[in-house]
Amino acid sequence: MNVRVFLWLGLGLVSTGVQAAPEIARLYAPTLPEGSAWVRVVNPADTSMQVRVGQGATLALSAQAKVASPFQVVDSQQPIDVTVNGREIKGLTAPKGAWVTLVLDSNPARAPRLIIDPPQRGKDLRAELNFYNLSRGCEQAEIQLANGAPVFKQVPFNGQAQRTINPVQATLVASCNQNRSLPMKLAPFKAGDRYSLFLIGSPQAPRLLGLVDQAAP
Repeated sequence: MNVRVFLWLGLGLVSTGVQAAPEIARLYAPTLPEGSAWVRVVNPADTSMQVRVGQGATLALSAQAKVASPFQVVDSQQPIDVTVNGREIKGLTAPKGAWVTLVLDSNPARAPRLIIDPPQRGKDLRAELNFYNLSRGCEQAEIQLANGAPVFKQVPFNGQAQRTINPVQATLVASCNQNRSLPMKLAPFKAGDRYSLFLIGSPQAPRLLGLVDQAAP
């Protein structure tokens, strides 16, 4: 079933207002070097894994602590250099200019699943919200505001959906079938930011995690 993304968050969101000039300037950051891509790693499991992308720092990733690494610039003309628990993962490449998320399997010996995000939707006073359904067995995930207004609907397992929003304060709830996650309050974010939502856990006990995407220094 196709992913249907609702274009407006509806009632219940409180805008943080127009950003000051320094924040607006963040929208016009330098583009990637020619032939490069952004890559990060996500570990939706509770068991921690040691992850390194390229020449970046080794990070302990888990759903219990830090679920995702920062986005790292990589050479799209070369295989992605990523290690998991000291083991090099081979055979992965990133398209030029893409935002790529590598989702680890519960078995670190298996290759991560590669997700290519849709292109960014331009530079304006809005932020970008990306949702990833990583809850195995959840065939139609949904996210709503705490007051019931829809945000994302019918996102399949391993599916990704994207939309732009105004910088807001809101509490979200994810659901799979009739089972709902605990409410999750969005962390503060600004115009031009990317915000990621991850549905993990089981269809019977879904868990919603979120973070403001970061770029490695």
